[in-house]
Amino acid sequence: MTLVAFVADDFTGATDALWQFRRFGLSGSLVTDVAYLHDRDDVIGVATTARASADPVASALPALRAVAALGPLAVQYKVCSTFDSSPAHGSIGAVVAALHREGLARSAVPVLAAQPEFGRYTWFANHFVRAGDEVVRLDRHPPARDHPVTPATEADLRVRLAEQGAGRTGWLPAGASREAYRARGGDAAFVADAMTEEHLRTLGALMIADARDLGPVYCVGSGGLSYALASALATNRPAFDDHLSPGDQPSPADQPSPVGGVVLGAAGPVLVVSGSRSPVTARQIDAAERAGWAVLDAGGPDAIAHAEASLREGRHTIVQSTRGPSRDPAGVGELLGRVAAGAVRAGLVRRLVVAGGDTSGQVVAALGARALDVAGTLAVGGAVCVLAADDPACDGLEVALKGGQVGGEDFFLRAALGAG
Repeated sequence: MTLVAFVADDFTGATDALWQFRRFGLSGSLVTDVAYLHDRDDVIGVATTARASADPVASALPALRAVAALGPLAVQYKVCSTFDSSPAHGSIGAVVAALHREGLARSAVPVLAAQPEFGRYTWFANHFVRAGDEVVRLDRHPPARDHPVTPATEADLRVRLAEQGAGRTGWLPAGASREAYRARGGDAAFVADAMTEEHLRTLGALMIADARDLGPVYCVGSGGLSYALASALATNRPAFDDHLSPGDQPSPADQPSPVGGVVLGAAGPVLVVSGSRSPVTARQIDAAERAGWAVLDAGGPDAIAHAEASLREGRHTIVQSTRGPSRDPAGVGELLGRVAAGAVRAGLVRRLVVAGGDTSGQVVAALGARALDVAGTLAVGGAVCVLAADDPACDGLEVALKGGQVGGEDFFLRAALGAG
């Protein structure tokens, strides 16, 4: 039986969500198309490119309908922990409104953007981001404030959702009682505060209890929301013993497995393709270049040929549009997809890293993936996956998908070592 289903608005977020469930010992799968959905696992997810779309409802709603048919206790629309969206691109509020309009959500939609483990916090419905040793309001965090497509102009997520057409949006304090949670039922949505993992656990328990009493809960949020749901299912395992996957699947655990525990075998040269414009990714590229990696400009002449030549020499290689002038994101993603697919199908690489949420979707599509399984993680939000595809050259490929702001400066170096 499917206990939880999620639909992610980008591919990096999808792998993060799946990892949160898997680290609590729940079985799970992530597919790239609703045609591959099944009910064999505790958790099933669908990765979409809704965040990059001017009409995210057209991308997300068919998947939300499809996973609803599996009868889960909860359906999560997975979004970025920096709430990347605007009325014109990837509108989260438009998806909330569609959940009500389609009759899927029959009560208020909980919205949780916080992910404390990742330095993302919400208090009085205002969202904050840890940047180094400081915690700043979302609209004062340069990568979010200056995002080229979805700049964060407001930290109050109620205002953001209202601007995007979600309808009346309320607020739920951290650690709220069941009565306070139920009192939000008249809202279209409500923003839930969280500063700690205990706050996440409390909210997850409220949502699962409500789902068992009143029917499926539709919710929106980051990997922190996935953590909240996973912890509630694991903590209340006896209530679900008849439904959890049998056989040799791991048993749910009250405490999650740690981040950064994956150790992979030798894989030859690593290829990184990066469409991210984040300064965090830029510093990771700088660190790899200092370590002797080849760094190629995605917009340079014969980028594909130069990348393949570098890999044939056994060099770890980065093809990127992170540094230098900004370029058309769609064109960059398509080019990086061809770089990655060409190198993999030529047998030059068995471990690939993709930086950038929108880029990840285009690259995974170019590889013809039908599903991804999470093997572990190199950082919060930086899951390592094994790709399933009909093409033998791509099937079994190790792929690490990371958002632009994910990971320390040594992220690519650690990916090459295969150690978290």
